[in-house]
Amino acid sequence: MAFPRDGEPPSTSEDPTCAVCLERVFPTSKALMPCCDRVGASVEMCAPCVRFICARGLNGVGRCPKCRAHVRPVVPVVPGGRTNSAARTSTTSTATNTNQFELAVMRGTCMLCRQQKDLLDERSVCDACVYGARFALRHECHGCGKTQRIPHPMWRYQTSVESFGNVAWACHGRCRAFTKWRVLAEDVPRVPPEDAPQSWGTTEAWLAQIRHARREEERARDVEEGGDHSGRLAALARWVVSLFSAHRPTDRPG
Repeated sequence: MAFPRDGEPPSTSEDPTCAVCLERVFPTSKALMPCCDRVGASVEMCAPCVRFICARGLNGVGRCPKCRAHVRPVVPVVPGGRTNSAARTSTTSTATNTNQFELAVMRGTCMLCRQQKDLLDERSVCDACVYGARFALRHECHGCGKTQRIPHPMWRYQTSVESFGNVAWACHGRCRAFTKWRVLAEDVPRVPPEDAPQSWGTTEAWLAQIRHARREEERARDVEEGGDHSGRLAALARWVVSLFSAHRPTDRPG
């Protein structure tokens, strides 16, 4: 998690805590956020956690764990959580600090829904269309009670899991009109927790998933590195044995 670098003083009770991994945030590991970044905050984010969130997000874009803003690293992240060696030229900053993040939206017309939206990347597709295509969940119509699969994140408009949303969508059942919807109870677990409304109370579950995934990845990396280390030691031992065997004097007949 967030470990101090060489020469850095040990952590104290005044050091802020990362909202994701729950470890101390050191000055060298603090995420420089464009949205939720104020001096003196008791809860911060460490850059490795935010980079990990972005690496798992759509097109390298993640959600701020505190305000849900779309952010991405100024230095791009490739799958697996590693930073790209070639820093992207940012429109909001010229810094190449791997701890620095920027807002990842640009206003434009989505090529799919044809609405003015905040677009997440240069493909001119809004995040709602991307989420809708990936999570086309089943919904219940408020008018006729029929079930319909909707390729749009209608859960965003529900204040709770049980309530119907406040945005209409065309019903292809008995209504044949625009009605209100809610995600079927069986499909609620498929709603991505990072995109569900904060009123659903899924933030802690989302951060717990990220925390678990980071620890599992680090554990797997430690095992892999440990295996490589053991393999190198074994090879070195065989090499030493071969040296002694090559120089061992042969037995002479008595």
